[in-house]
Amino acid sequence: MVNKINLKIIFSLVTALIVFQTVNAEEKIAYRVEIKGVADETLKEALLSYSVTQKQQLSAPSSVFVLKQRAKKDFPLFIKLLHSKAYFNSKIKISLEKKETQQVLIFHIELGQQYQLQQVIIHQNTNYLKKPTLEQLKLTLNQPALTETILAAEQYLLMYAKNKSYAFAKLCPRKVTVNHDLQTVNLDLCLKTGQQVYIGDVSFTGNKHVDASFLKNLIQWQSGTLYNQKTLDAQRLKLVDSRLFTVARLNLATKADDKGHFPVIFKLTERLPRTISAGLRLTTDDELFLLRFAWEHRNLWQQGEAIDAELNISMIKSSLEVSFRKPVFYHPKNTLVVDSALISEDTDAFKSLRSEFSVAIEHQINKRQRFNIGLAYQFSRVTEENKTTESFNLMSIPTRFSWDFSDNFLEPTSGGRLWVDERPFYDLGSGATFHKQKIRYNHYLSLTISNDLILAGRMIIGNIWGAEINDIPADLRYFAGGGDTVRGYSFQSLSPKNKQGQIIGGRSLFALSLELRSWITDSIGLVGFLDAGRAYASAYQDFGDLKMGAGLGLRYKTPIGSIRLDLARPLNKREEDDEFQVYISIGHTF
Repeated sequence: MVNKINLKIIFSLVTALIVFQTVNAEEKIAYRVEIKGVADETLKEALLSYSVTQKQQLSAPSSVFVLKQRAKKDFPLFIKLLHSKAYFNSKIKISLEKKETQQVLIFHIELGQQYQLQQVIIHQNTNYLKKPTLEQLKLTLNQPALTETILAAEQYLLMYAKNKSYAFAKLCPRKVTVNHDLQTVNLDLCLKTGQQVYIGDVSFTGNKHVDASFLKNLIQWQSGTLYNQKTLDAQRLKLVDSRLFTVARLNLATKADDKGHFPVIFKLTERLPRTISAGLRLTTDDELFLLRFAWEHRNLWQQGEAIDAELNISMIKSSLEVSFRKPVFYHPKNTLVVDSALISEDTDAFKSLRSEFSVAIEHQINKRQRFNIGLAYQFSRVTEENKTTESFNLMSIPTRFSWDFSDNFLEPTSGGRLWVDERPFYDLGSGATFHKQKIRYNHYLSLTISNDLILAGRMIIGNIWGAEINDIPADLRYFAGGGDTVRGYSFQSLSPKNKQGQIIGGRSLFALSLELRSWITDSIGLVGFLDAGRAYASAYQDFGDLKMGAGLGLRYKTPIGSIRLDLARPLNKREEDDEFQVYISIGHTF
């Protein structure tokens, strides 16, 4: 009897729970959020991103009353955002409309007029520091008083003082006066400058395996000069750019030394000195694949000396290259570079085995520009397709000017990169001389504010003059066709041929590429590209018979660069050309 009663109680509780959940589920209100009265789509999206109601759509409320209470939580959030956009007299209302199976919660917003900035006053506790102009602060009277503009002006004011030697400058609370009758804003900015500061001696912490004397030479420290935040930040970046440290922080002592100067301390975190890396490129042309293995040591003898070795293996070219770099070589902006290489090539045009050795000085003109000049020796044994074999002993003076003014090393969206190479050669055996020149320029243009649509272009111009084609080693001539010049055509296939139809290479080169890069997600991108070019037998391009290739590509962004998959076909297809070529590698084409 007791068991039956217990079973009835349990059954009743379960039934009641099911009924309660069913009723409760029926009372749940599905809804979506709309904003009316705001024409600016960017502002509308910003309002929705602030909205609690929008974020909690999946958690449906149990009644209309609860939904309206939830919506009211958005009012202060919206007002705060609208104030930041200089809308100080906005009005917000809500309404509900039943559409199909859900409610539509509508925020009706009357923006009103944006209040204008009428007056700006800067208060500071010294007359020795000239106040920045409104133009420098990027503030314009009779324009909307946007919070982001005001905050940016405030930060500029602070950095302005620090760059004028007031290292301990601080901002004091700003005053924003809103006049609702005139719909204007008056702004009072406040700065406490503190004293002018002369920097003292520099010291370092955390540099366990890097010599402090090397670091002092690297950053060109001058004790006793007036403090300048911009200059000190530039010195800090030099330490990071040395690739010896992951972190470099700058601290200024709070007390002056005996000379009245304030010592500076760089707190450093050393980077592991060795790096091992590998890479893979796949193509459907003669190369088929390229395997790359590299090893680097960045601090051999505690003076930032670096040595790296790289091994490349493919079906047409294999190489072992070793490079040594000694920074601060008799001048803080000079680097000694010693390169050596052993290279084997087997292409449709020639077979060669050569060794190279060079010594050069790389001078850093500024942060973005560099100039190299050196002396090089090259021995090569070259067999051309006509079975002729020759040996060459070449001395040369390689020079290069490079200028990188792009905005990002791995994923550039604006700016460009320029390389200009000039290299006179002298054959120690035959006495022949010739010059090899090459200019390469890449440019990047963002077509959208969000940088998700990029137009990229590349141009390559090469010339060899001063000697006939037979006096120039085949492995130094210019060739076109393949992933590095014109995609869609086989490797070297757009190059001059002899009377027997064998590829021999040329004395000039022209190649032009355009890519439209679109990122459809944060990590996945699509690319459409068009390439054109060829190599010519003459020393100067006649731009005749240009061949063009086009295709589509897929990009997948990773921390080490984009994985690239390109499918290209020749637009001027010849009998010997394939229908298409496929290229897979890491990094953009250019």
